Amino acid sequence: TALPFEARSRMSHIHVDVTAQFDAGRRAATAAFLRTLVIGLTAFLTLVDLFATQAILPSLVRAYGVSPAQMGVAVNASTFGMAVAGLAVALFSRRIDRRRGIVLSLAILSIPTALLAQVPDLATFTALRVMQGLCMSAAFTLTLAYLAEQCSAADSASASAAYITGNVASNFVGRLLSAGVADHFGLAANFYLFALLNLAGAA
Repeated sequence: TALPFEARSRMSHIHVDVTAQFDAGRRAATAAFLRTLVIGLTAFLTLVDLFATQAILPSLVRAYGVSPAQMGVAVNASTFGMAVAGLAVALFSRRIDRRRGIVLSLAILSIPTALLAQVPDLATFTALRVMQGLCMSAAFTLTLAYLAEQCSAADSASASAAYITGNVASNFVGRLLSAGVADHFGLAANFYLFALLNLAGAA
């Protein structure tokens, strides 16, 4: 027996509501995935330079003709820059636009990274590593502040997890990538590639 008109109309409305809820849920899931991906990629591209250079220490020692200890100090000079920038951002963060600061930091980071491809001496190399540390720390600190301000309480856990995952991945993948590129294409190509990664992070 055919259903009364009122029953058919009610079932039609239920079907429309269920479909709308399904579409809304799918859009929300897609948006959450994209947000998580962007956060993870930003974290990865922010600190990838910090760890990558450590994987090519033997090649750098040969290229500059210095001791491993001297090269180790030069490579890790970036941590000094990170400490200075972290303190500066903490003091003046209220005056800094978060997103603009992140973009500028990562874009500027590409400059010392690219210059490392053609460095004439160890002192200049060390200075450029300090500059890298300044830019990396500024982007890192501002991103954390931005996430804290923009994410709701429900989203903060997933955002933090994505950011930590990106940082951990930058350590592992950055080392492998740097070692592989330096071995096959040379030190200059390695630094040029990472400069492009810096620009990708800004984008």
